[in-house]
Amino acid sequence: MKKRIIAIAAVMVMILSMAVMTGCGAEEEKPEVTVLAAASLTDALDEIIAEYEKDADATFTPSYAGSGDLVQQIEGGAPCDIFISASKGNMDQLEEGGYIDSESRTNLLVNTLTLISTVEKKVVVSMDNLTSADITTIAVGEPETVPAGKYATQAMDNLGITSQLSDKIVYAKDVRAVLNYVETGDADCGFVYRTDALLLSEDAGVIIGDVDTDLHDAIVYPAALMAEAPQAEAAADFFEFLQSDFAKKVFEKYGFTVK
Repeated sequence: MKKRIIAIAAVMVMILSMAVMTGCGAEEEKPEVTVLAAASLTDALDEIIAEYEKDADATFTPSYAGSGDLVQQIEGGAPCDIFISASKGNMDQLEEGGYIDSESRTNLLVNTLTLISTVEKKVVVSMDNLTSADITTIAVGEPETVPAGKYATQAMDNLGITSQLSDKIVYAKDVRAVLNYVETGDADCGFVYRTDALLLSEDAGVIIGDVDTDLHDAIVYPAALMAEAPQAEAAADFFEFLQSDFAKKVFEKYGFTVK
């Protein structure tokens, strides 16, 4: 009888162990959704992901950079389930290449190009005074890979002052780098999105003003699921959440206009 009881106990221990191992395995198999998004979305998207993950059956890995750089990564084979661009052109490029699910594409947000400056230079910095000798450095995102840089370049071109500013321009890898250049004093002023300008610390920089929208293309943020998303089902669920009332409120809190 004792041997039988011991045998039964051993079997029960094995069953319990297998159940624990199975549970752990299920946890490890949670799908990982990769979201590639424009650098200007960092704070808002991080907050939205944190809320969604509380009850989600998936984990989320966001990666932020200039939209052009992200396009190059996707075309180079980087894993991606959802792409959110700060430029229509970048999304167009992926759509033409067959990388996105065209039916999912939607214009998610709108932003504004804004001129900021250091506290020390706030008296002299303005769109009308960028050619002044009082301003020696202007931070701008790389126009080829950073939409904010492209919009800023369009504005300067349309004002007819590009050639006069060529020696002053300091190029940055993304819009957050432009913000940092101004905050640290490495640039007298710079062009960022309104959403980034709102992050300026009071003792490091000031908002000079929004750039006239007639001077550059409309700043629209298109979003789309990838045509061959590794985690298509989980990505589609989150993509729907990005358009929920909760997500809209978060985007608006950070200064975006929701489409």
